[in-house]
Amino acid sequence: MSKCNQNLLSLYVHWPYCESKCPYCDFNSHVNEKVNVNDWIQSYKNQLFAMKEELIKNSINFRQLNTIFFGGGTPSLMPLEIVESIIDLSKEIFGFKKDIEITLEANPSSYESKKFIKFKQMGINRVSIGVQSLNNNYLQFLGRLHNIKDIKFALNDASEIFENISVDLIYAFYGQKIHDWTKELESFLNTYNLQHISLYQLTIEEGTKFFKDHKNGIIKLIDNDKAAEFYDISNKILSDFRFIKYEVSNYAKLGFKCKHNLNYWNSENWIGVGPGAYGRLWSLNKNKDRIEYQNYKNPKTWLSKNLLQTEFEKIIKLNSNVSDIDTLTMGLRLYEGLEISKINNLSIINFKSLKELQKQNILSFKNDILKVNKKHMIKLNSILNYLTSN
Repeated sequence: MSKCNQNLLSLYVHWPYCESKCPYCDFNSHVNEKVNVNDWIQSYKNQLFAMKEELIKNSINFRQLNTIFFGGGTPSLMPLEIVESIIDLSKEIFGFKKDIEITLEANPSSYESKKFIKFKQMGINRVSIGVQSLNNNYLQFLGRLHNIKDIKFALNDASEIFENISVDLIYAFYGQKIHDWTKELESFLNTYNLQHISLYQLTIEEGTKFFKDHKNGIIKLIDNDKAAEFYDISNKILSDFRFIKYEVSNYAKLGFKCKHNLNYWNSENWIGVGPGAYGRLWSLNKNKDRIEYQNYKNPKTWLSKNLLQTEFEKIIKLNSNVSDIDTLTMGLRLYEGLEISKINNLSIINFKSLKELQKQNILSFKNDILKVNKKHMIKLNSILNYLTSN
């Protein structure tokens, strides 16, 4: 079994609804519709109690919840009663660590000051705001409903309420000029007091509108050299503003790394409730399997399957090879690297390839820590393929 910290346990709560579907988004999101608040509360409640039973059944020890993350979709659209109920029930069922991190995602277009004050009163202590772009033309291209004025209002107001604010940004897409991006990013960082930034280069995912548009020649992809240039200059700017790059796409001020995502990247235990959410637990039974719990994606199906009792779409015991590959893949995303002793069967690694990557100073391996050297992080996928090919 992977040697993870068995005391850590996270909860992911999925809210599937958005104001509109963005053309690049392949998440389980649907256009907002009216919901029966009591039915949703009951369904989340049933899932939370069912997961407590799974923890007991699989002999999983933990010392209260480490993090909760409300994701989506746009969870800031959730009725307040549902958010409050989930937080209260989670505390009752699992208990909270004193320094628990509770994050809620939001969009500038749906930001309401009064609602966010209430979120804070319920226990939300971290917000992640989907800014996505710093240019009105690019926001329109990305299908966002907000503009720069909305971003200004949301961030200025949120900074009066919360001490831990993260933003998501998308960059490095065809037609975007590096000069514009650097100017916008520097101005943005000078203007707002942010603690965390997730910075994603635009990718075209199957099943999205952008995928169809790309296939039909309507939009193009940026070339790799230009993408690398965007990557390097962005890293420099964020470093100048005292952001620490701790994962391939994530940057934080000192003391503000996202605890919830670190649990994912370190292959710890987490519970997933809500449509399309999934969780993974390390069983301490004799077989010491990693178990994945998959929820139904369609919101109406999920609701019907969980309103009276909990039913997952699938509960599967992951093949040990799959678990090891996942642990390696996720761990190498971190700048601090991966404790190689977390991998159960080291045969997944081609040690001849590893030595070659060490010679080229692409990877380092010392004191049980395997990590990709910083300047080569942009090539992480190809490094992983080379490292695991036999």
